[in-house]
Amino acid sequence: MANTEKARSTTVQTTFTKQKRELEKASEFIKTLRAQEKRTQRVTPTGKIETERRDAYLVATPQEISKKVLEIVEEVVRQHGARQRANGLNKGRFEFMGIEAELTVPQLRALQDAVGTIASLVANLPVEDRRLVPNCEIDGRPAFATPQVASKVVKTRYVPYEEKDSTRVRTYQENYEEIEYFTREITIDYGLPVAKIAELKEIVADLQTAIQVGIDEANAKPHPDDPELNALVEKVVDVFRNKILG
Repeated sequence: MANTEKARSTTVQTTFTKQKRELEKASEFIKTLRAQEKRTQRVTPTGKIETERRDAYLVATPQEISKKVLEIVEEVVRQHGARQRANGLNKGRFEFMGIEAELTVPQLRALQDAVGTIASLVANLPVEDRRLVPNCEIDGRPAFATPQVASKVVKTRYVPYEEKDSTRVRTYQENYEEIEYFTREITIDYGLPVAKIAELKEIVADLQTAIQVGIDEANAKPHPDDPELNALVEKVVDVFRNKILG
């Protein structure tokens, strides 16, 4: 079997991030695959090559690249299997604002998922409007009210009067304005102080760091490989290796 000559570590020393980088490296290797290499040569009448220019060249042969890619796949699967076995047993130290606990990676991951929601909440909290100067209170909260604006309606009334040189009482029609109601605009500010939101964002960042530190510590602790998965991936990779390199 391939790579059996290598002494394999029985500890988990890599994190998911490193494994992801290894797979990205494999993807970059795959991008360099070429079928042909083009060269322009200048040859003397006697057959001696004077100059040679490569217009399209191979970084490595398809077989060499395939060998590297398959080695990465095999190693990443091995590391992942070992890490999964360790995840439920190995614990990392979680310390955050006086809160301390020894948690497994699945527990820390669950907390990490929840923090995403908290981070979203903090990021969307409204900020107070510092231009707003409260001049009243509504429902126990500071508010700003504009001056009242009267809404008037025109009404008619009849006013009695006595004619000159007569005892006869007459009336005349008089129009007048009467206030029907007042209106005003009230702005109640529910925003949080800028300093408080900034502090909350720092707390979220500290919490995310505390979780990652715990995960990294748990992942760094030794744990045996998964022999069943190791044997399986070796067989799978060998199928491709034998076809490509054989």
